[in-house]
Amino acid sequence: MLQNRMSMKNIVVAGTIAGSTLASLAALIALPKAVASPLNPCPGIYYEEPFNSTRISPQGCPPNAATQGLTPSEAQTPAALPNRTIPLEAGPTPLQPPLPENRAEPVATVALSNNSFDVRLTNRTNALVTFEVVGQTQRRYLEGGQEVILQGISAPATITFVRQDDGFVEVVPISTSEPGLLAVQLDEDASPLDANQGVLRIQQDGQVFLN
Repeated sequence: MLQNRMSMKNIVVAGTIAGSTLASLAALIALPKAVASPLNPCPGIYYEEPFNSTRISPQGCPPNAATQGLTPSEAQTPAALPNRTIPLEAGPTPLQPPLPENRAEPVATVALSNNSFDVRLTNRTNALVTFEVVGQTQRRYLEGGQEVILQGISAPATITFVRQDDGFVEVVPISTSEPGLLAVQLDEDASPLDANQGVLRIQQDGQVFLN
């Protein structure tokens, strides 16, 4: 009789243990599955030293000290390429305006009349002088001490002078008060290496130049 009671007690204990085990398993099965936490797009390390002042924060995150120290264009550079150097394209070379032409001062001026003028030549040398208005007159001669007037010369014009004795002649243009008249004296040249000999040029605006 005592043995039967002990067996019944053991059965009750075993049932209790089995029930507890089944209840624990049911509770575990009923637990919700763990949800993986999402990655933080703005890690806090970017806001702690030394990264706070040496690495710019990721795009879309609040700016840290390093990001605030950049210019707006630099702040738009991807954080993954902090040291990338973008070569600058060379722009077009600016055009350099030409330098003004070196031009001597005119030695005289003649007032043109209908784009033409007259020339009064006076040969004050002791030699025969050959002269010519290039493209407008034939070669002519003027003896020493003589004077001649050339009429209706069209501007621009070039007048050449040559001494027949192969000497040098000094050409001296003189402005006059008479409209449309240019006076030119031919003198003995005491300084044959200067520029006052040989060629006289009259420009379209009436300015007169030597050589």
